[in-house]
Amino acid sequence: MIDKRIFADVLIEGLDDWVPIDQLIWAAREAAKGGPWKGFFAELLHFLLEKDLIQIGELAAEGFSPWKGEAGEVVQLVLDDLERLSWEPKLGSRAWIANTDAGNEVARSLIDG
Repeated sequence: MIDKRIFADVLIEGLDDWVPIDQLIWAAREAAKGGPWKGFFAELLHFLLEKDLIQIGELAAEGFSPWKGEAGEVVQLVLDDLERLSWEPKLGSRAWIANTDAGNEVARSLIDG
């Protein structure tokens, strides 16, 4: 189980808007405390997807368009996209985070303490 404090800010920010994947990368780097973080990022992303707290997708003209597939498949799509960008998503990652209803509930519980 991954500590909720690691991903709390991402879910809380997701209450109001879609969240760039950069935010989850930052959370993984912070949690790794200077150690290897890319593997932890993949584990964190898989956990959030598997627990149905978030969806990953792209921003399109009609809004958020979630990527299809099992958690492991979506994680691989994100990792491939980040590798393409040398792990610098500000250069144009397609991956965005949207909270699910369950993710919104967790975010509200984290705010209410």
